[in-house]
Amino acid sequence: MLLRLKEVVQWTRMTALELMLHLISVLIFSPLVATKIEGDLTVSWPVIFSPLFICDGLNAYLCVIIFVRQYREYELKQACLRLSNSLSVIALIFTFKLLLCQKLENGGLTCSEVFAPVFVLSQVFMFRACRMH
Repeated sequence: MLLRLKEVVQWTRMTALELMLHLISVLIFSPLVATKIEGDLTVSWPVIFSPLFICDGLNAYLCVIIFVRQYREYELKQACLRLSNSLSVIALIFTFKLLLCQKLENGGLTCSEVFAPVFVLSQVFMFRACRMH
């Protein structure tokens, strides 16, 4: 069963624009990874991951813009809650990408260390999904 956009927006608490940014960055990132793995591209892993890091920066910027707009409309509690939730999810996703990039570059990290932010993020999404029903 596929999820509808409304359900994805509710679970991730991201707007459709933020989800589109992630989709575009993954579409740019995928051919870069494929050409790097095949050996046709000789740039470092941080350059390959740069579309994903740029997407996280833009996503955080959009969250701050939404916070300012809600703050100006005197929705202080809702603005602070949304900002803290959004920035914590963005930080977990960014940390996973950064640790994965470091593992591919140096190879010094274990898989459990790299995927620790994903495990925390899955717990956050699980609690959000349970609270909705």
